[in-house]
Amino acid sequence: MTMNEYLPLLIILFVSFIASTLTFFSGFGLGTLLLPAFALFVPLEIAIAMTALVHFANNILKVFLVYATIDRKLLLKFGGAALIGSAIGALLLRLIDGFGLCYQMTFFEKTHEVSYIGMLVGILMLLFAIVEYIPNFSLKSVGLTLGGLISGFFGGLSGHQGALRAAFLSSKVDKKEVFISTTIAVSLLVDLTRLSIYSEGLVRDDLPLTLVFVGILAAFSGSFIGKRLFKKTSYAAVKNIVALGLILMGLSLLLGLI
Repeated sequence: MTMNEYLPLLIILFVSFIASTLTFFSGFGLGTLLLPAFALFVPLEIAIAMTALVHFANNILKVFLVYATIDRKLLLKFGGAALIGSAIGALLLRLIDGFGLCYQMTFFEKTHEVSYIGMLVGILMLLFAIVEYIPNFSLKSVGLTLGGLISGFFGGLSGHQGALRAAFLSSKVDKKEVFISTTIAVSLLVDLTRLSIYSEGLVRDDLPLTLVFVGILAAFSGSFIGKRLFKKTSYAAVKNIVALGLILMGLSLLLGLI
């Protein structure tokens, strides 16, 4: 194989490993980073299916790694509401899909397009990141069911459920282990729903399974490393990482980078 043939494998390996490691601290990010990486080499509809496979396989592994600390009550109330919200958001997306672009930005000689949904979710992420640092104001005042519905709704609407889910759950628990394990469990439920929708796209002859397997193995490695590093990290640091991730995600959406 030439260097050009190895390049896709190396890029997917690197992105999947780094993103998977970071998700053990932020509770989100693997799908967000891996989708554009896959989309560099395959059409978007195939990239979405490939990302879903890697994300699902990695979440199964992570659930086994953190199973003992999952808060079942939190998972039932928040996760159940998130699934309902996701379905509502997906149905609404069909209705407003024709709204078109909100605005365009051009920098570095490239035009970046931002949809109305992307703008709305980007603003929400920035607000959720800031709100936890405002005295006497917190997402803790939002109930579990409502928080699950909101995060699930925007997940179905824009696909960025992970960041909003992390924002709500990080304000509801006091232990980093419970936060990350419950976030992973909710994410696995969402993946099961997504894969049932993407099932037709997963059975096709042109699906580059080598890239998928590389992505899965790299994500597995990142999860094992992330779990070891996670034990040495304080919960305050984890919450700061979540806030930073929300800010970066929000700005990226508003600038049309993702």
